[in-house]
Amino acid sequence: MQKELLLAIGDDRAASYNLRFLKDVFDSFCDLKLTLFYAAPRSALWDKQDAGLPPGDDAVSEFLAHKKGKGRKALEDAKRWITDIAGCDGRNVRTKIVHSRLGTARELICEAREGLYDALILGRKGFSWFEEIFENSVCHELLWQDLDFPIWVCKRPSQVSRRNVLLCLDGSDPSLRMADHAGYMLAEEPRHSFVLFHVAQKGYAEARSEHIFGQALTLLADHGVSEDRIEIKMVTGGNAYKAILKEARAGHYAAVAVGRRGEGAQTRKETLFPSTVCVNLLRQLQETALWISK
Repeated sequence: MQKELLLAIGDDRAASYNLRFLKDVFDSFCDLKLTLFYAAPRSALWDKQDAGLPPGDDAVSEFLAHKKGKGRKALEDAKRWITDIAGCDGRNVRTKIVHSRLGTARELICEAREGLYDALILGRKGFSWFEEIFENSVCHELLWQDLDFPIWVCKRPSQVSRRNVLLCLDGSDPSLRMADHAGYMLAEEPRHSFVLFHVAQKGYAEARSEHIFGQALTLLADHGVSEDRIEIKMVTGGNAYKAILKEARAGHYAAVAVGRRGEGAQTRKETLFPSTVCVNLLRQLQETALWISK
């Protein structure tokens, strides 16, 4: 089945990280159906208007100027990369520009939901912890929204060849949805293997891990992933984030795949917030993509 992906396109260098990641990971890159999406920045002129009213003439003129300038150029550059560098014919690529009345993150969410894409793919520069406090990045903002689709955050391209997916399992529904998503996306990409990774608490290792791994193995098998493409790893420790980060760096994975929230989230309010593991991985992974499930 043809995969359909929504790619966020922007003006900075990180805008191409998602395209370069897809080209590196998918041997069938040219067969992917891609929508290149550009949200023209929210205008201060729109903020001055009464809520719900259509933009005035000045705001419309500003948007059209941006659409003809930076927005159109960013999309043209991205599509040219697909045809000239990746060698695709471009028939599976479409472009779309919207003026951002809601903010970039919410525009992306609306498009992802309406288009029923398999995933939303973003590029992101690396930030230090101190910088992240002041950086209201689109990727960070998306984590705090009530997502109902997977997102992939692609970091700067690595100088080292990267393959395989580190599939992090904690028994939560989001982590199982990620196992299902990863299996669906890469079942027909035999170059990549899946490492099922669980960080067990002391005293709970054997009983829980067997059940957790069994569920993920069933989901991968349902997508036709053969056993020789699957490896199981379990470590014992109290800090899941540090254990995942250590394994990710040692294994040179193409992607780390996690659930947006952990197994401990019980109430409706708790399910709306991302886990600390998810947030810390977003901040600290440098050259490995982060896949996040709903």
